[in-house]
Amino acid sequence: MSKQHTKSDLEKIIALQQESLQAMQKALGSLRHQNERLERSNQKLRKRISKYE
Repeated sequence: MSKQHTKSDLEKIIALQQESLQAMQKALGSLRHQNERLERSNQKLRKRISKYE
């Protein structure tokens, strides 16, 4: 027994999904930025460590 959704219901569901997708994209962008910073830091550390080897 599936529930019948009205057009308004479906529009609300889609709007919520879009908001959720935008939030995930923003979070992913932040994670990518953090990852890039970590990679740069790791490269600097590798260079410093290689001086002592």
